[in-house]
Amino acid sequence: MPTSRKIFVFSAVALACHFAALALHSTIASNIIEFVLTVLVATACFEAAGRAAGYARRFWRLIGAAFAIYAVGQAMATYYDSVLHASFEVWWPSDILFLFHVAPMAIVLFLGDDSADSRVYRWERWLDFLQVGIVALSAYFFFLYLPLLLPHSRESIDTLYWHVNTWRGALIAVAFVLRATLTNSRLVKSLFGRVAIFLVIFAVCETVYLYAEIWWHVPFGTWYELLWTIPRALMIWLAASWVAPREPEPALKESSSESLLLAQFAHIAFPLLVLAMATSAIAQQLKLAVVAVLVSFGCSSIRLLLSQRAQSELLSQQKQSSESLRAAEAKFRGLLESAPDPMVVVNREGQIVLVNAQTEISFGYPRVELLGQPIEALVPERFRKQHPGHRGDFFRQPRARSMGEGLELYGLRKDGSEFPVEISLSLLETEDGLWVSAAIRDLTERRKLENQFRQAQKMESIGTLAGGIAHDFNNLLTVMLSYSSSLSEELPKDSRHRRAAEQVHAAAERGAALTRQLLAFSRKQVFQLRVVNLNDIIRNLLKMLQRIIGEHIEIKMTLAAELASVKADSGQLEQVLMNLSVNARDAMPQGGKLALETQNVELDDEFVRQHVGSAAGPHTLLTVSDTGEGMDAAILGRIFEPFFTTKGPGHGTGLGLAMVYGVVKQSGGYIEVSSEVGKGTTFKIYLPQVPETAEAAAKKPQRVQKHGSETILLVEDDAAVRDLVRSLLSAQGYNVLVSQDLQEVGTICEQHSGRIHLLLTDMVLPGTSGREVANRVASARPGVKVLYMSGYTDDALAENHGFNESFAFLQKPFSSITLAAKVREVLDREGIDVP
Repeated sequence: MPTSRKIFVFSAVALACHFAALALHSTIASNIIEFVLTVLVATACFEAAGRAAGYARRFWRLIGAAFAIYAVGQAMATYYDSVLHASFEVWWPSDILFLFHVAPMAIVLFLGDDSADSRVYRWERWLDFLQVGIVALSAYFFFLYLPLLLPHSRESIDTLYWHVNTWRGALIAVAFVLRATLTNSRLVKSLFGRVAIFLVIFAVCETVYLYAEIWWHVPFGTWYELLWTIPRALMIWLAASWVAPREPEPALKESSSESLLLAQFAHIAFPLLVLAMATSAIAQQLKLAVVAVLVSFGCSSIRLLLSQRAQSELLSQQKQSSESLRAAEAKFRGLLESAPDPMVVVNREGQIVLVNAQTEISFGYPRVELLGQPIEALVPERFRKQHPGHRGDFFRQPRARSMGEGLELYGLRKDGSEFPVEISLSLLETEDGLWVSAAIRDLTERRKLENQFRQAQKMESIGTLAGGIAHDFNNLLTVMLSYSSSLSEELPKDSRHRRAAEQVHAAAERGAALTRQLLAFSRKQVFQLRVVNLNDIIRNLLKMLQRIIGEHIEIKMTLAAELASVKADSGQLEQVLMNLSVNARDAMPQGGKLALETQNVELDDEFVRQHVGSAAGPHTLLTVSDTGEGMDAAILGRIFEPFFTTKGPGHGTGLGLAMVYGVVKQSGGYIEVSSEVGKGTTFKIYLPQVPETAEAAAKKPQRVQKHGSETILLVEDDAAVRDLVRSLLSAQGYNVLVSQDLQEVGTICEQHSGRIHLLLTDMVLPGTSGREVANRVASARPGVKVLYMSGYTDDALAENHGFNESFAFLQKPFSSITLAAKVREVLDREGIDVP
């Protein structure tokens, strides 16, 4: 059980016991219970101080001290009344404590904040405490003690006692009520309001009780004593149930208007009050009156000097604070203006009170147009209805956080355009109340990069799929091409079956062309890399381009004078130019202009950051642009996808631009496209430069097909291709050893007694690769020559985006003539062995 609740339970028990004591007319029990209740009041106040901090803690400590003094007086009064049975006409020491116990309460009226921690302020408080004590002692000596020493009547003393206590209670109660009602602080109002309730009720009850005791001669131990105990029980509940306000507020300052007013009143009014009381005792106790007045005025003078010193310190602090505030404001505005993101500060009513320069740039508003406007002016129309509710929720539960977590947020520019944003909210406590600062980040560039990255991932995935399909399809086409070619050669020229075989062969050739385009897109085709100059390629291809696109389209070339070389497959680059030119022709059915431009460029880190997939460094730029119909954003996002086309049926496969994309990527370059409907299209291809000079195109020597008798080890996992190649090579006179996996290869190498002249292996095998097979055969049969075949090359063959010239490679699909020629070429060539 909490301590405050225990105290309240004890007070309820004590109050019940008091009822019982009064019912039994037990005066001493009644006095003891009153003492216990007073102790519980002091305990409840100290317990409340333990739950409080700063100003509230010192408030409750002083209130607790006041009741502790009263409890000591209560104990002494009980002793004098119930034990000594002392007469009321003699001096009781408890009277001075009863009168003096209001001194800590009076000090509470001058209480300031803990931030005022200078010794000057502490001495002022002690002097205020001493001044209150002087007033209380003066009132006791001049109005109670001295009259007891003079001839007097009981009635006159009682009347004086009633007046002193009544005025004391009324003054302290009124002071607390004024302090509670005149303050703007919720904390001060809660503290002084609770104690004021007790003081008002207690002052009324005490006045009634004393009046009944003095003029109605009511004895001790009657039901009238409930007028003492019930207010004390109420005070216990007020202290035990007190909770500090939850909402934060500015700290109380020593120079607050309420404390300053009371402090100025204290050191002026108290000496005059002591002087007024002393005048009534000058005739009886001149020395005591003079001493009291001098001490009071001395305290007042010292208090005044300290106040002046405190005011000087306060002015100095205020000046320093003002300078610090101006410096902080200048620093804040500097930080605000230098922020890379728009910063908007909004008050509780949703009005814009501060913006930075970046806000003007991003939203397009001059600063003067934004200040004072509702924040909804920067919110798109479709979100404005809900926004005030969200703003109200934030101010009701303010905390620094991201706005609209998990939602798509947009800002509204002055021109009506929207842009995606990310907003972080933070709190600012100001003299004008709670403000919220919104850091707004424009996500346009981030979304652009994210879209580029997703597009690159999508193209990579599609490329992997396309390459796998092309590889498997090439195995089928190899069989179709070879058997259809053999049938065509064996059948008579006038046979209808020969014509059917030729149609099958032609269809297979078209399928092979499609797979080559798929391989180009998937970057799995074989590149014969050499150093080339794009200007030479364009000049050599110009006449052919003009014939293909027609006379109604003008070709304009702007070629750089000293264009750097690139390393690529010249045949593939020619195909890139052809595909882009054909697309441009189709986009200009009524004629137009096709521009081909080359130049040397340097790609920096900023370009790379904004273009996912590019690389920094010197590049050769090839620009192909037309004045055709152009494309919208939806088409632009898909133009490099395989089989995507905007042409009608029978007017394209949708692989032309996919092939362009694959060739550029496999060459280590970067391609970007821009287009607008009705304004044409521009392709920009960036290829990394090399320091070497362009090589002359080598002419392929014509070889005469010859038969052979050598032994060839064939490794192929596809049964149809394996049977086909074996039959074709056997028909050429070769001795063919057949295997489909690495284990069979090892067995053949161990068991075959003769020489193995050539290893013909597929590059992609289940659980292994053609290179691993070649290494196994070479270790068992040194000097064996190797010929790789595949629908696409493995990365192990690739070196600098091509393959080493010493590697012999046969691209699927192939015909019987191509197979025989390539095998004979490898067998007759020197130096073709395992890499």
